[in-house]
Amino acid sequence: MFRYVYIDDYSFPMYSVMATFGVVFALAIALAKHKAFGLRKRDVLRVVIFAVMGAIAGAKLFSVIGQIVKHGSEPHFWTAEHLFHILGAGGVFYGGLLGALGLAMLWAKIGRIEMKKVLDMGAYIGLAFQSLGRIGCFCAGCCYGIELADGSRFPVQLVEAGFCFAALLVFLIIKPERRWPKLPLFPVYIIIYSVGRFVLEFFRGDANRGVWILSTSQWIALVLIALVIVWLWKSRQSKTKGEISCESD
Repeated sequence: MFRYVYIDDYSFPMYSVMATFGVVFALAIALAKHKAFGLRKRDVLRVVIFAVMGAIAGAKLFSVIGQIVKHGSEPHFWTAEHLFHILGAGGVFYGGLLGALGLAMLWAKIGRIEMKKVLDMGAYIGLAFQSLGRIGCFCAGCCYGIELADGSRFPVQLVEAGFCFAALLVFLIIKPERRWPKLPLFPVYIIIYSVGRFVLEFFRGDANRGVWILSTSQWIALVLIALVIVWLWKSRQSKTKGEISCESD
C-alpha cells in the first residue's frame, strides 16, 4: 500500500490523487471524442464538471447512509470527529454513479444538449475514471481482496482497474458510436461494468458487506442489469412499432 505521496512538508492521500488523475484522464478522453458525439468542447467541460460534483456528493451520501445503517446506534457514531472521519473517507461507487448521472443530465437539460450524446459520452468518462480511480483504492488499502495462501491480499482493486481500462480500449478501438449510432452506449457500459463488478465481488475480502448470500454491490448490479435490459427491450419495441407505423402510412 502507498497511502500518501509527500511533497516538501505536505502529504496528499493517494486515494484523492488517483481520483484527481482519473477525472483529468476522463476529461481528456471526453475532449478527444467530442466531435464523435457532436458536442462542443465547452459543453463537454461543463458536463464533466457537473458529473464530478454529482459523483462526489452521491458517493459521500451513500457512504454516510451505509454507515448510519450499520453503526448509527453506536454511542460514538454521532460525534463531530467521527462524522468528519466518515466524510473524509472514500465513497460508494454506485452512489457516485447516480450522482454523476443526475447532475450531468440536469446540465444537459439546462444547456439544451441532446441527452443521448451526453449519456453516450458518459460511457467513456465512466470507464476512464474507474481505470485510475480504483488504483487509488489499492494504494489506500480499502476495498481489499480475499486473503491468499501466502498471507497477501488478492489485488481486486487493480484487477477492476485493468478490467475498466480494457473495456475503454475496446470502445476506443471499435468506436461503437460510429458503427452503431443508434445504440445507447451508457446502458451498455452499465451492463459491462455491473457484470464485471458482480464477478469481482466474490474476490473481495472486506467484511460486513453482504445482504443474504450476495454483497450489496452484487444486488445493485443485478438490479441495474435487469433495469437496463428492460429499458433496451422497451426502446427496441417502441422503435419497431414506429417503423411499422411509417411503413403503413
